[in-house]
Amino acid sequence: MTFADKHIHFVGIGGVSMNALARLTELDGATVSGSDLTVGNGHDADNIHAGLDSVVINGAITDDNPELLRARQLNIQIIERAELLAQIEHRYANRIAVAGSHGKSTTTAMIGAVLTAGGLNPTVHNGAMPNLRVGGKEFFVTEACEFKRSFLHLSPTVAVITNIDFDHVDCYKDIDDVRQTFKQFTDKAPTVFYTDNVPDIDLELTVPGAHNIGNARLAAAVGLHFGVPLNIIKKALEEFKGIERRFEKIGEIGMCDLITDYAHHPSEIITTIKTAQDLYGKSRFLIVFQPHTYTRTLALFDDFVQVLQTVPCALYRTFASREKPVKGGSALDLSRALRRRYFAGKDALRRYLVRMAGKYDAIILTGAGDVNKIITAKNI
Repeated sequence: MTFADKHIHFVGIGGVSMNALARLTELDGATVSGSDLTVGNGHDADNIHAGLDSVVINGAITDDNPELLRARQLNIQIIERAELLAQIEHRYANRIAVAGSHGKSTTTAMIGAVLTAGGLNPTVHNGAMPNLRVGGKEFFVTEACEFKRSFLHLSPTVAVITNIDFDHVDCYKDIDDVRQTFKQFTDKAPTVFYTDNVPDIDLELTVPGAHNIGNARLAAAVGLHFGVPLNIIKKALEEFKGIERRFEKIGEIGMCDLITDYAHHPSEIITTIKTAQDLYGKSRFLIVFQPHTYTRTLALFDDFVQVLQTVPCALYRTFASREKPVKGGSALDLSRALRRRYFAGKDALRRYLVRMAGKYDAIILTGAGDVNKIITAKNI
């Protein structure tokens, strides 16, 4: 399928993956438009008109979205984000899809770095920034998300699995349901790499965290599979600088480092804490956690409490994303169970962090919402 001379509208174009897909279709010759609260125009039925060839939506778009309703009224073709990604992916001879409950964005970026260093000029689509590298037409590397089972649309020649955990509790009933769906995904690929079937390569990484050794070894396995020499692989991985919001230092408050991290699942927070302890020592850092979705918080409530009670922490209002409030599943509920400070507003939390900065070596803004924008060099 070609997108040349098509007018494609993206509902939710501000999303990292959607933005990358919009750019790929535009490079193919399409006229692209889009709407999103993050780009200032919001969702409005007037954005949809008969001149559109297709409307692309992501998994967060609800059935009552005014643009979706207008598109249906006008009988405009509606394409799910995962379907569009699959259409683009299928053009490439070598299709590497990186799935997993945690670490897939970093691993995707690492694989892109390895293949690029090896001269294979991959096109890389990722769910984190940087979200797109435009390369040749032989190799396509993509993050493959399990939310709403969207990765089942893909047809990878190589599947990479970082790990499997119980997450997206609004889509899966239990861990067995998650595992079965991942098996459906891996059954589609002739070659599959897991963390336990990759070479035990010694690496000295620039990016922090022992977990990144496993991610890097997966990337190395993919590079070796496609004939990239080991010395080039190691150099690419050891020079890899990481991606946004994965234990990323974004500034300082006096002598206190300001870190942002995307962790929003108990297992991910454990990893964040271990990394912080390795860098700063025990209890020399403050975690500010913003829960992501009410359903996840409610389903994993006891796990969140067990993890967060081990470190100094504060809670910031729930990032609801696509959800409406659920009783017992909010950041306020977590704060009460933990007996820790809760903040509903940015300004109050910002003032609190400035006061706390003198007591800690690092403040870590943790979560998949807007917590990373609370305090920056510009608003301290």
